[in-house]
Amino acid sequence: MKRFLAIALTTAALFCALPFCPRAAAAPHIDAGAYLLLEKEDQKVLCAANADQIMAPASTTKIMTCLVVLENCDLRETVAVPAEACGVEGSSAYLRPGEKFTVEELLYCLMLRSANDAATALAIHACGSVDAFVSEMNEKAKRLGLRNTRFANPHGLPAKDHYTTAEDLARLSCAALDNKDLERIVSTKSTVVGKEESARRLVNHNRLLFSLEGCIGVKTGYTVSAGRCLVSACRRNGTTLICVTLSCHNDWESHTRLYDYGFRTVRRYTLDAQTFSLPYAASDAPVTVYYRAYSLLASPDDSVEFITVCPHLLFPPVHVGEEVGHISVRLNGREIDRLQVLSAQERVVKEPGLWEKIVGFFRSLFHKE
Repeated sequence: MKRFLAIALTTAALFCALPFCPRAAAAPHIDAGAYLLLEKEDQKVLCAANADQIMAPASTTKIMTCLVVLENCDLRETVAVPAEACGVEGSSAYLRPGEKFTVEELLYCLMLRSANDAATALAIHACGSVDAFVSEMNEKAKRLGLRNTRFANPHGLPAKDHYTTAEDLARLSCAALDNKDLERIVSTKSTVVGKEESARRLVNHNRLLFSLEGCIGVKTGYTVSAGRCLVSACRRNGTTLICVTLSCHNDWESHTRLYDYGFRTVRRYTLDAQTFSLPYAASDAPVTVYYRAYSLLASPDDSVEFITVCPHLLFPPVHVGEEVGHISVRLNGREIDRLQVLSAQERVVKEPGLWEKIVGFFRSLFHKE
């Protein structure tokens, strides 16, 4: 029988309370038509009110616009501004017909200045027409499982059959932030786009980028009918939270309070993937083994340990992908999960003779971890 020994003890950590944990502090009162606070990776809802209520999204629509453009265009493509895009009401980059920008530059106009003319120009460039682009937006919403969302335009101005929910916006933002170009753009505080007479300096409308530790975006919005809308994301200590408020007059303060609550409530710890070696009985060359990354959400009152359990010595045969040990995931001293340690190498040899067995036996006795 193989003898196993714990060969490594990863740092024990203290974590934050899960949303379903009864020890969690009470969520703050938020004066909004709807709101939701979500942990991104597990998509655990930490607190919410009216999150499935259908409401107008205003310019938070542009999260989907940005995502669809990124999935259909190269950032370096040149866009000649069509006349149809110029003069669109509301927030604007004041684009002029025939001006040329890259897709990336127009995306900065879209997400920092919330430019409706940039939204229209990008839609036409990406799909040939606004209508075709809106169809793509709605198809993407279906693929993401956004059951209570429908788009009628790429910018968010009031329109019939243009609606979403706080929950759908949060789920959309989870997918959007998986796109590293989108995250980079929405987390940019200011930039300059265009050249010479077309140059424009843009400052992000999202005040939280300038005041909130760890803020990484995402999008502001406002119309008279929708009120103030805000989708934001914040990352601290490897934990990413997403917050949505719709029809909320004090959205900056509300998001700050919700993040204060959220980061007191949850924290994600990630065990990075690792490759290492274990001694091999049939030769002096060790066997390369590995485990994959693992992460966990837990309470600040909980103790979480990751303990590596592997044999002193591997005996033949050893096959690629074979489990040769495990990582014991322990919560408050109790094992709650196991992460496999797998062989990365094939080591198949004939059954060792008596002498090899004797050598292997003494090697196992004197091998030090």
